This record gives sequence, C-alpha cells and structure tokens, in this order.
Amino acid sequence: MGKSSKILLALCASFPLMAQAPSLTFYGVLDAGVAHLSHTLDFDSYHPVSVNPFPSKGPGSATGMFNGGLSQTRIGVKGSTDLGDDWKALFTLESAIDIPSGNVSNAAIGNAQSKTVSNTIANNVGMYMTADSAISGQLFNRGAYFGVSHPTYGTLTIGRQQSLMLDAIPGYDALGGAQLFTPIGFSGTYGGGGATDNSRVDDAIKYRIKAGDFNLSMLYKVSGVSGSSSARGANQISLTYEHGAFGILAAYQTYKDAFSMGTPNGTTQPLGTLALTAFDNKSIWLGARYKAGPVLITAGYQKLAFTNPSDPIEAAGTTSYYGQVVSAVNVMPYTLNGSGREKDQNIWWLGAAWEVTPAFSVAASYYDLSQDDWSQGSILTADAGKKSGTQKYTSLLLDYKFTRAFDVYLACMSSKYADALAVGYVNPTNLVTGLGMRYKF
Repeated sequence: MGKSSKILLALCASFPLMAQAPSLTFYGVLDAGVAHLSHTLDFDSYHPVSVNPFPSKGPGSATGMFNGGLSQTRIGVKGSTDLGDDWKALFTLESAIDIPSGNVSNAAIGNAQSKTVSNTIANNVGMYMTADSAISGQLFNRGAYFGVSHPTYGTLTIGRQQSLMLDAIPGYDALGGAQLFTPIGFSGTYGGGGATDNSRVDDAIKYRIKAGDFNLSMLYKVSGVSGSSSARGANQISLTYEHGAFGILAAYQTYKDAFSMGTPNGTTQPLGTLALTAFDNKSIWLGARYKAGPVLITAGYQKLAFTNPSDPIEAAGTTSYYGQVVSAVNVMPYTLNGSGREKDQNIWWLGAAWEVTPAFSVAASYYDLSQDDWSQGSILTADAGKKSGTQKYTSLLLDYKFTRAFDVYLACMSSKYADALAVGYVNPTNLVTGLGMRYKF
C-alpha cells in the first residue's frame, strides 16, 4: 500500500472521530457606561446593573458607572457534540460579571451589607442601592445546563436555566428588555412570574419543541433541596406562534415556596444578614409583536398573583440564602386579620422600534403596573401599602451600531409611583439617563 493510500485510509478512519469531536464556543457581552439618576442611593459594585433605576426610598441623586445597560455583561462557554442520527449533546455555562469593578455579580452581598433606608438615613451609613436578583455570586449565575437536541423531537436540558418568561422578554419588548432602561428588563419579577429570584430556576428540566410556526416550551423544577436558594417547586409552559412579521405569545408560570430577599433592619436583624419573604405565586403573560418594514411594534400584558407560602414551617427554617446568613423570614406576608389574602398586580406595555438606517435605530415604550386593593378595608397605617396603587414608566433608546459586534447608545427611563405603591418613598419619581457602549464576542 502506497503512502498516499495510507494517508487517505487514515483520514477516512478519522472521520467518525472528527464528527464526534465537541464544538466549543467561548463568548461574551461587555456592556457599561455612565448614568445620572435624579433620585437614588449610590451605585453598588456587586449588583448586576450597578444601580436601581426605580424611585428611591433614600434622598439625593447620583452619577456613576453602570454595568449592563442594555444587555447583562457576561462570559460563557457552550458546546455541542454530534451523537448521530441528527441527535446532538449540548451544554452552556454562563456567568454575569461587573465591568466597573471586575467582580462576579452578586446582589445578595449588597442586600446583606446595606441597612434599611430609614436606619441608613438616620446614621448616614450604607448609602448605596440594593435590589433583589437571582444573580447572587454563583460561579455560573446566569446558567449551567446540558442536554440533548433533535430537529424533530426538540431539545431537553437540565440544570440552572432561565424561566420561560425571561426567555421571551427580549423578543416582545421594543427595547429588547434593556436592563437599566425598562422595568421588565431591570426587575426579574416579570421574568420570574412574580419572583425575581426565580427568573433563573435551579434544578430545572426544560423541554422545547418547534412544529412549523409554533414553539412549545415547558419547564419543571424538581422539589427544592437543602441549601437551595430558589423556590421548592415550579411549573411553566409557553406557546408562541410566529409567522413572517407577526408573533403572539401565551405563557403561564407557578412557583411554590418562593423567596425574595431584603436588607436587615440593623436592630433585631444585624448588618451582614438577609431578611427573606416567603410566598407562592402564579402568573400569566400574553404578548404580541408585528414588524412592518423597518418598524417593530410590541405589546404585552402580565398578571401576577401572590399568596402565603404552601409550607411556612419549612420556609421559616431557612438559615442561609445565596451563601448569606438569614436573620428573619416573613412567612405570612399576605395575611390580614388572621386570614390569608391574595395580592394581584397587572402590568401592560406598548412600544415601537424603528430602524432609521441599517446602523441607527430608535425605540420607545410605555409600561403601566397597577396593584389591586387587598387591604380588605383596613384603615391601619401599617396596611397603607396593601391598597391600590400604580407604577408608570416611559423609556427611550437611541442605538448606533458600528458593526454587528459593537454599538453605542443613549437611553433614558422616567418612572413614577403613586398611592399604595408610593408608600415609604422619599421620592416617588425618578429619571435615569445613560450613555453606554456594548461589545459582543
């Protein structure tokens, strides 16, 4: 056998191995800039977005460097392997990082190290923003999952994954769910179906399948395990129909024994700990989008319902959350006069994006949230926040793309809280204006 024949034979023998070799991709998004907020506490070097763009319970304004104005800053690695017969094995490991400080994003640290606003103002310490987030110091805080896929039978993955509503937000919001400049982008409450901490779901099994113009997705969370920082159960389903310029979405999510985290009061709850609220919640979401040439129109509606947790005894025994010590757990947040009540909130939005040129685009959107009165006629001052109230937001984005990988943007969002949802706020309005840039690789 000649030398050329041996080389050809070796190449042929290697083809099966080459087909099975994994395909790996290292990728990321770097997004940062400078913003001014008219009413806020100071910036936080650990929070995924660096600053809270909503009305503040503290005094003053602030200017600083934000992180992830449009897209969450992240790095990740993903890969796939051909298993034969059109089957593939795949995985994703992804982490959110903070560009201004270089930290791994960790909202839990900010919440644990900041006192409640009333105590903060009195002592003039801890004057920086805090906000709940599912991104709280995990090595792969945005996602860690793997599974199999087939073009006919769909994709099945297991691990820490985004909720179905969080998956859908960018495609059904005119600003793409911009983190610092839209309420549905900054607050994971909407992506988590009412629980920010559940916008990303641990111990999750997710299945997605496409049939023609229809996309069906389902997610099930295996019952919570000891030390878990997420709900102890979840069920989700979404169905989209997208044909040409038109798309419509319907989704439903439920969570059992979910948590939200807050700051300690500085007295019975010492600094360096977390205060938790436990609850069950469910949500529905309807969305629509239509693209007419260079113009995209989006609209959405979501209803959130909150009740007391299914297992208050187990919830009350939580002592650690995202690696932080828990000093208090409120297991009856929706109780009045000894009876459990349901708190309902409704949010709708309408927006449009216009590609003025292939490089330059403009987007604007309006968001309106209302809370039903669940005070049952209570006249107690302590129950003022349980009455009806509203939150209204208006967003504007100017974006210029130098290339597909690099763009600069100027954006702003005004917000105003009223009635029950303004209780406790020193300033029930806010305006955030930011200039940023984004690089994708």
